[in-house]
Amino acid sequence: MLNEKMSSDFREKIIVSFISGKGAIGKSVILSLIARVLVEDFSKILIWDNDIFSPIQHFINNVEPNTRLVDVLENNLTINKALTKINERISLIGGGINELDFNPEISDVLIKKFVELMKEHDFDIVFIDNHSGFSKTIVDFCKISSLNLMFLSDDPTSVLDAYGLTKILYKAFSINNIATIVNNVIDKEDGMEILKVFNLATTNFLKKEFSNVGIIYYEKELKKHLLYQDLFAQTKNNAEFIQNIRNISNNIINFVLKHQRVV
Repeated sequence: MLNEKMSSDFREKIIVSFISGKGAIGKSVILSLIARVLVEDFSKILIWDNDIFSPIQHFINNVEPNTRLVDVLENNLTINKALTKINERISLIGGGINELDFNPEISDVLIKKFVELMKEHDFDIVFIDNHSGFSKTIVDFCKISSLNLMFLSDDPTSVLDAYGLTKILYKAFSINNIATIVNNVIDKEDGMEILKVFNLATTNFLKKEFSNVGIIYYEKELKKHLLYQDLFAQTKNNAEFIQNIRNISNNIINFVLKHQRVV
């Protein structure tokens, strides 16, 4: 069971949960790219793939973990066995495919393993790639996160689903360290229109407007380089797309630092 003391233990850490109401909107790819951009300033970054139903971080990062999170859960292994190096600065806990009928209490086990890993390793930043939609696991990991990054896209249902998830987290569980990010839009005007619709809903019904860390525009070459993101980030280092990712990464860090000072 997650408690207040456990939440307070993580207040000085940079832990970012990537969440969305709808799946297949590029959340996992952007997480991986942000991690690669941040290696310029941080030496120990962890990607924790919290999706035990359809994990994708191992594929995006072109690694094949010998042990995954599901193996740890099924066989009660130490979480260290699932730690896989992506490169010298980024490590991964891979999700794995779940073949068991896990009940909601699986979240307690996931949190326990997460705490176990945090005690044994001093990561500079932890990125948690959550499944889309709502679950107890989403709530518990959002509670210990410094920032919960809500993804929106130009799909109208993504905005509706994002609002629904935001409403639950904010109203039912008092999670307010939420910020939005708009992904895969044609231009700034398109992105701002999506933000406008989302903010209109939150201000009208939740009486709150959430911060936005940035808007990401469609990049046609990204799919070609999906499995070679280190090379993509290097060769496109000065390109507008990577510069935008870099700015968004800085906004994420600044949001966390500001929130930690307030707390």
